Amino acid sequence: PRAVRQHGLFNLGRASSYALIGALAGLLGSVTFGSVAAIEGVGDGLRGGVGVLVGLLIVSVGVSYLLGGAGGLHRFVPDGAPLGRLVAAATDRVDRLAAGPGIVGLGALHGLFPCPIIYPAYLYAFALGDPVRGGLSLLVLGLGTIPTLFLYGTVLDAVSATRRRWLHRALGAAFVALGYVLLAHGLMLFGIHLPHPPLPHRSITNVV
Repeated sequence: PRAVRQHGLFNLGRASSYALIGALAGLLGSVTFGSVAAIEGVGDGLRGGVGVLVGLLIVSVGVSYLLGGAGGLHRFVPDGAPLGRLVAAATDRVDRLAAGPGIVGLGALHGLFPCPIIYPAYLYAFALGDPVRGGLSLLVLGLGTIPTLFLYGTVLDAVSATRRRWLHRALGAAFVALGYVLLAHGLMLFGIHLPHPPLPHRSITNVV
């Protein structure tokens, strides 16, 4: 179906954008720390701090969803104002892109939008200090979220408001679980061990 294709194209652009920005963040981290030896010298503390920060942010987002805080965006721009007309024109342009192959570009732009999950992930890629590991880490994040976003985007409009609230809460629970894993890995680097599964990117990046 056309909707499935559009969702697939959007997520392709989104995951590719995540990987590219993650690689650039890792490259910037490598340059900032000067060398692999330097990043290893301070990397555990920095990666631990970033892991704790990222984990707490994602957990907080998940808790917000669990408490029903996943409402729609509020619009503050009056329709008749010049800025309102500009916003309307931009919205019309986005709608046209979303209806065709240009939705890949919209997915790529998604990697630049402010997000309480993706920006801390870019910071984590920076802390890795390696463009390959940074890119792969963000690629794993992008690909790993495709099933959830695909299901969320295709099912949300077809269910009742009550079921929609349950979907929001299920998404919140997934965020809490993901945030806990990152938080536990961050604390582990400070010598605080909590039960947790391994991060999937480690098995990938260790072979490159």
